[in-house]
Order: sequence, then structure tokens, then C-alpha cells
Amino acid sequence: MTEIGESVVVPVGVVVPVGLDAADSASSEGGDAELATSAVEVAEAWLAQLSDQIAVPASDVQDHLLDLWGVLDEGPAREEVERWLTETLRRNLYSVSDINERLETFLPVG
Repeated sequence: MTEIGESVVVPVGVVVPVGLDAADSASSEGGDAELATSAVEVAEAWLAQLSDQIAVPASDVQDHLLDLWGVLDEGPAREEVERWLTETLRRNLYSVSDINERLETFLPVG
């Protein structure tokens, strides 16, 4: 948890509940992000959950992107996730094929 006076960088437009920092918000859901140690593992776990679906709500995409953002280091992949997070605020639905293609553009997922 951050101390008073410390700052936490969160992508623009992403809402973090009061009292939680970005890392806490990703792990508070009790999902695969707690156990995963790399961005590829987080992405592969997400894709495994999507295997029997055709489309998912943007809010679900945002939740998983926050998990992914939390394990990425600064750099182009994290910047892409931040752009994608911002986009989720304007969309309602994502196709699973779109999610898969986007993840493959910046992560070596299988």
C-alpha cells in the first residue's frame, strides 16, 4: 500500500477504488494475476478463459488489461495496454479474435 504523499501512476481514465493502489486493485479480484509472474502468463491465462467465447464486454477486457498492466515494465507493451485501456471507455464489446490478435502484436502468446 502506498503511504500518504506517495504517488501511484495509473492510466488515464482508469478508476482505482479508494484505499487501493494499482497493484492492489489487480490482485484484489483474486484472479490469475496473483499467481502469474509474467505478462505472457497473464495473457495466456486470459486467453484460456476466452477459449469458449465469441465476444466479451469491454468492462471484462478492462479488468484483464489492468492485470496485464500491473505486471508489465515500462515500455512499448505497457504503453499499448494503456492505449487499449483508454479505448475500453468508448466501446461496449470486443471479439475474442480481436483480443487475441492485439495481444499477439506485443506479447509472444501461444
